[in-house]
Amino acid sequence: MAIGACPLTKVDKILVATDGSEAARFAAQAAVELAKPCGSTVYAICVAEVPIFAAEFVETLPQLIDSLEKRANAALDEVKTIANKAGVKCETISYTGPEPYKYIIDEAIKNSVDLIILGKKGVMLGAVGKKVIGNAPCKVLVVPVGATLSFDKILIATDGSVYSQIAAAEAIGAAKRFNSELIVVSVAKKNENIPYAEESVKIVKEAAEREGVKVQTVVARGEPFEQIIDTANKNTVGLIVMGTYGRTGIEKFFMGSVTERVISTSARPVMVVRKK
Repeated sequence: MAIGACPLTKVDKILVATDGSEAARFAAQAAVELAKPCGSTVYAICVAEVPIFAAEFVETLPQLIDSLEKRANAALDEVKTIANKAGVKCETISYTGPEPYKYIIDEAIKNSVDLIILGKKGVMLGAVGKKVIGNAPCKVLVVPVGATLSFDKILIATDGSVYSQIAAAEAIGAAKRFNSELIVVSVAKKNENIPYAEESVKIVKEAAEREGVKVQTVVARGEPFEQIIDTANKNTVGLIVMGTYGRTGIEKFFMGSVTERVISTSARPVMVVRKK
């Protein structure tokens, strides 16, 4: 599906991580579809992951590295081809080494990228994806295999926190630019939390209406990630937007557990907006 107008505020640079898998192809397609109307440059990165313990196999190490690097280059060529066909500027970056997420984060910082796009197969985001989200300096979009990125209906999940409010501002901005319908959901785990959930959706609804955005609200009771996904499915949304906690240190990462579970379980694209 072609995205007609640029729905996001600033996406001059998009970084897409690839490993040549089916999941990575969906991520690359989404990156190119978004880059075209936004006039973005796509940076495709592939890390030929050499496990730390590989040094023990000194004799076969050169062949192993050579094989991994060939696969990485083929994966990058594939992204470049998708971008070229769409007339999107694409630069490729390759590394060889352990812990791929560190290279992805370093490149995101070095190139001041505005959005990182990751693919996901089934419920597997993988350790690399989790660490990228936990340490990312910018928004991260996770695109499941089989999903189509669409901005016609956007769901924003809020818990009233500052993290949710930052994500809500992003969702409202996208809905305004794209003339989308915004669905605001807050989930109360217990009955006594319902007034707080109602207040949380009311704040976002009022902010959206001030911007002239069509909005509907949902206050649900139950397990938050299940209710968020259920609401997204019932309303056939094209994108779920959520907040997450900020970075807590160089090596440490902490994704809000609800955000993490929504990403793992959802068959729809999820954009994680973080507090700077």
